[in-house]
Amino acid sequence: TTEIYTLSLHDALPILFIVFVAINNINAQLTDNAMYFGGLTRNYRVYLSPNYNSSKPASLIFGLHGWGDNMNDFSSTLNFSSIADTANIICVYPQAAYDLLVGTAWNASAGLGGYYPNGFVDDVGFLNALIDTILLKYSIDTNKIYMCGFSLGGFMTQKMALLSNTRIAAFASISGTIGNGTTNFNPGRSVPIAHFHGLADSVVKYYNNLYGFDADSLVSFWVNNNFCSSNPVVYNYPNLVNDSITIERYEYSGNTSQSDVWFYKMYGANHYILSYPQNDISQSLEVWLFFRRHSLVSTGINTKANHSQNFTISPNPANQKIVVNGFSKNELKNSIIYIYNLQGQLLLEQYVDSDIAEIEINSFISGMYLIKILQGNNYEVLKFIKQ
Repeated sequence: TTEIYTLSLHDALPILFIVFVAINNINAQLTDNAMYFGGLTRNYRVYLSPNYNSSKPASLIFGLHGWGDNMNDFSSTLNFSSIADTANIICVYPQAAYDLLVGTAWNASAGLGGYYPNGFVDDVGFLNALIDTILLKYSIDTNKIYMCGFSLGGFMTQKMALLSNTRIAAFASISGTIGNGTTNFNPGRSVPIAHFHGLADSVVKYYNNLYGFDADSLVSFWVNNNFCSSNPVVYNYPNLVNDSITIERYEYSGNTSQSDVWFYKMYGANHYILSYPQNDISQSLEVWLFFRRHSLVSTGINTKANHSQNFTISPNPANQKIVVNGFSKNELKNSIIYIYNLQGQLLLEQYVDSDIAEIEINSFISGMYLIKILQGNNYEVLKFIKQ
């Protein structure tokens, strides 16, 4: 059964103290930088705490801005600085490349009408190259690298969680889900991830999201990927501020802390970042409270290692039946196949004792489905379309 807790003001006081820490120290460094990658000059901003000491490796947080925004404005909006001063964090705010049609935008596989901004820009490569650059410049604890983003930056954060998570310990997205142009749903491991979404979001809507997964579908995807329990612990935040917003936090957990999926459901919140004292919570602080729980261990952190597209589905799209096949003999034998809709509901579970699997789908409604193929501790996730 679902457990419900209410956070008291007494419990919140240590957190509020961190928020109120002054950042007026003249030794603090906020610098703008540039690097050349993929044929483009890419810019990024770094916040270096006055308390930085190279003998004590720091945590590293990347903050990805939204569509049309820039690194300068977002570093002020997200404002990790006060937290960084007390928690030994270096904050990096990369800037997306400029798209001629929509302005600054990440290649986050989130588009509309078939157009995906900066579709030929290698932002996954850029962010990894930026990690390398920061590691060369500063003393970083490589087990404590984190990434978060807002809006389109949230979509980009989700893309990194799917495609490039071996160096990043945990992720957090605010008002940005998995983009509708995504084709690879194989994270390769359990990924610690938090998501924030306002039910009144008028841009990236909670329901009927035009650019990708709905919020509930996103959370269901990660809960299934991380093999979490479907019964979360729920926290109700005290409604201290008259902002017409109330907040619930759903904590899904699995066998290890690497399975954590936290979902902040924000009733009445639109498309913006919440901050104290205007709102009941500081989202930046909540992101850090989630991040600090997680450290990256070796690549074998996860026993759920990923296949690399070792299976095919045909026909795709399909109407009556799909056939799942492996690229080599016995690849599929002794597997379990699970089929989910995009709301995370399990529709079918089938044991496979041969080289191929034939699955009837004529009872499914038209739409996209995810199919997980599990062999021991290894799995692969593919998608197919029912016509």
